[in-house]
Amino acid sequence: MRGAAIITLTLCLAAAAGCGSRYGDGVQLEKQGRLLQAAEEYRAFALRNPADPSAPKALQAAAELYAVKLGLCDKSRPLLERLAREYPSYKLPDDVFRRIFVCPDYFPAATGSKWRYGDSQTLGRNARQLAEIYAQTSRGAVMRNSYYAGDEFVSSQKKTYRFAGTNFMERQDAWDTRVLDYPLEPGKTWTSVGPEGKAEFRVEAAGLTVKVKAGEFSNCVKIRRRPAGTPSWIYEYYAPWTGRILTSVGGPGYENRVTELLQYEEKK
Repeated sequence: MRGAAIITLTLCLAAAAGCGSRYGDGVQLEKQGRLLQAAEEYRAFALRNPADPSAPKALQAAAELYAVKLGLCDKSRPLLERLAREYPSYKLPDDVFRRIFVCPDYFPAATGSKWRYGDSQTLGRNARQLAEIYAQTSRGAVMRNSYYAGDEFVSSQKKTYRFAGTNFMERQDAWDTRVLDYPLEPGKTWTSVGPEGKAEFRVEAAGLTVKVKAGEFSNCVKIRRRPAGTPSWIYEYYAPWTGRILTSVGGPGYENRVTELLQYEEKK
């Protein structure tokens, strides 16, 4: 009896010290669909057992679950930073790093995603736009934009979207424009070239709540796009995991809505 008590006490002390955490526990929880618990288990294992060969793999698994599956960006980024700092020889594939680091994703470009926009004045009765990602190629996600005046089809246009590092690029005809430069922090600026020529981009604000016809969206970013030498500019508002939800025109002392999201359909 005494020997059993000693063994039990030893096991309890080991568990209290964190020795009971196992990488496999996170794997099993993930297979069961208990994603938050799995992420927490991966994280706990890595932090309690930093010398274990599976520790960096656990940090990656936790960060990926937090960012991609759960949208908990504030929890994923510190783990990614720890992974880079403490395990410099552990190399994440570029696509995996981007998938975790670009969180939240302000322009999901999965095949089957559809956005329906309308003019803000009449909410689409006068003018509508249908944007749809219909293919993925070696050059990126291909979007078809169809424009309507009332119910009459006017024209269509094709654009391609891809990542270059953590820069989100839009290709239209011969122009390759950097439309988003992650991380999207207020005050950040960059320049790029588009159909309108050289333009300056600036993150005007983040953490915004924006209401459009499609609903109310939180944690939005507001991007200013100003062609060189012009007295006015364009504002584009992006919502996490949804994309562009509002476009307006602005200038010194004014801002007017132009088009807004009416409906968004995710990939089936």
